[in-house]
Amino acid sequence: MTINDYTLNEYAADIADEILRECDGDRELNRDDAIDMAHQHADGSEWVIYYHKAHELCQNCNTDNGEQFYEDCGPWENPTYNNIASTIAYGELRARIAQAIDAKINEAEAA
Repeated sequence: MTINDYTLNEYAADIADEILRECDGDRELNRDDAIDMAHQHADGSEWVIYYHKAHELCQNCNTDNGEQFYEDCGPWENPTYNNIASTIAYGELRARIAQAIDAKINEAEAA
């Protein structure tokens, strides 16, 4: 799969669907719990853990959210080229999953 903004948004939306399915029927679930799950999914994503995929994501997608995450969470212990790419990819993916979760929750509440 070639990554671009469209495919990354679809990937994030699929993860958001999976998170919300996992939480279906859980009355205690709130947005914060879903976002914690978003962290887990983003952290284990192939687009984050494999450097070549993280570089591809950074090269082909808008990474404003990921770059902001990198700036907000530093200073970093091991700021190598590969680690920076993975951190930016993680921040971008986590933000897109969170946005997809919010959109789906808002959609469900409006219905």
